[in-house]
Amino acid sequence: MRIFDVQRTGYTPRIRIINLVDILMILLLFFIATTTFRVEAPAAVKLKLPEAKTAEEFGKQKLDRLLLSIGADERVFLNETPVTLAGLEQAFREAKQRNPDVVLQLSADRSVSYGTVVAVVDAARAAGVRDITAFTKKSVK
Repeated sequence: MRIFDVQRTGYTPRIRIINLVDILMILLLFFIATTTFRVEAPAAVKLKLPEAKTAEEFGKQKLDRLLLSIGADERVFLNETPVTLAGLEQAFREAKQRNPDVVLQLSADRSVSYGTVVAVVDAARAAGVRDITAFTKKSVK
């Protein structure tokens, strides 16, 4: 007589992916909540901004924000003042010294070359500006 009769079932262990789906949903919600697209800011330059479905209305500009506009002719304006690409990093450093939490709000015409936008973002990061927001126009679709 056997005291403990162990029955073997044909059950094989499975990997349950429900927990993985939960984690992926949380990550997706986090990225959706933290990504911001802004609608046109008042600028000294007439721009044709790219469109985004998730664009938000532009609020009042705070003192800790830098508004950088790049026109179709690739001229760069920092707070409506013309500036060269070479002088951008120094301007960003000065703004960062005045306020360590400075936010760069970037608006570029849709015809501006990608290289120009990358040069601006690179200058901002080299100066220590980490919070960069891109302006878009609300899509009508």
